[in-house]
Amino acid sequence: MKILHTADIHLGTNTFGTIDPKDGLNTRLKDFRRCFDAMVKRGLEEDIDVFLFCGDAFRTTRPTPTQQKVFAQCLKPLADAGVPMVMLSGNHDHPVSYGKATSIDIFGYLTGDVHVFRKPTAARIQTRRGPLQLLAMPWPVRSVLLAGAEYKRMTPEALCEAIEQKYHAFVKKEAARFDPALPTVLAGHFSVTGSLKGGSEASTLMLQEPVLSPVQLAVPPIDYVALGHIHHHQNCATDADAVPVVYSSSIERVTFRERDSRKGFVLVTIARQGASKKTSYRFIETPARRFIALDLDLKSEADPTEAVLKAIEREKVAGSIIRVRMKITESQWSTIEVSRIRHALKPAFAIAAIDRIIDSDTRKHVTSVHREASLKEALTSYIAQRNDLKELEDALIEKALALDAGLDQGPLAASASAS
Repeated sequence: MKILHTADIHLGTNTFGTIDPKDGLNTRLKDFRRCFDAMVKRGLEEDIDVFLFCGDAFRTTRPTPTQQKVFAQCLKPLADAGVPMVMLSGNHDHPVSYGKATSIDIFGYLTGDVHVFRKPTAARIQTRRGPLQLLAMPWPVRSVLLAGAEYKRMTPEALCEAIEQKYHAFVKKEAARFDPALPTVLAGHFSVTGSLKGGSEASTLMLQEPVLSPVQLAVPPIDYVALGHIHHHQNCATDADAVPVVYSSSIERVTFRERDSRKGFVLVTIARQGASKKTSYRFIETPARRFIALDLDLKSEADPTEAVLKAIEREKVAGSIIRVRMKITESQWSTIEVSRIRHALKPAFAIAAIDRIIDSDTRKHVTSVHREASLKEALTSYIAQRNDLKELEDALIEKALALDAGLDQGPLAASASAS
């Protein structure tokens, strides 16, 4: 049986994009669609039996009609080919208010073999190559899992532990009922111990959340654990011969913290080998937009502008989203020729920022923000002299940029929550 495993599509992440006058769509929305289309096309070429999506379809719980339309259009070739689609709700899909629909519930009413799960469920998905046994474990919503009065006075730590225990008990109970001869997959959206948080989860300001261990999930007869929530592709299994516990990665970059992370999806094969089964998987990269962060220390440069131009030339910035940060002295501030730097960056897809940062060893105690400084430059200059904020610099700047970009798009809902 062949399965396409993906997650964290985050359609609607429009930061660094502009409106394309040809069709009125945000250029970053088109980036995400390009990667989505490439993934579906490859899946059909590989003759997959199941499309398995492990949560976070959109950037917020309130996607626009355009974003919903694009998502449905990307799924249509799968529906036309008769491929079953399994979709779990992630933390970005689930509304805070009890009783409201998730952002993916609508897809359960579309034409095609679509299975949407918003609470832990054991299911059997019929495919052209026979049944797939599935344990669907969406983002753990406390109001759904812990509705009893005994949970109301618990600390956040105790609530997380209670959810972890409920999920572990669910896995053990339901897995014991499965037929060990059939291909079996656990699909979830949550954190796993030992996972490497690379990208937009690394420094996000997030509430405490449940964390499960690989051994709690890879319970016989489960053949593969498909995960979403962390945007870095990895196998979290503690042993090379153990059942794979895999995060698929996201299909497109969301922030600069993901600039070095490979983007794509996973093709999984569960095959019979005599009386047993063997699982193998391959990571397939998508045509994700390149992000470049140029962090340049120019304090010793006689001509800092020329040094920046040479660095840009070395990077081959065409088609990329680029951020330039120049660490300079107070006396160098006025010598930086920003117009020349912008001209050199014209081949880039987008300029996220050109920041001039006065080195903390030479700056005055009071931040000097020039009239021509952008919001990003002003915030960067402020953070540079605050040691307590230094570790959160990227997160704070990217959240501010996202808020600024979203002012003309309505409320951001859950965009500040964990990825």
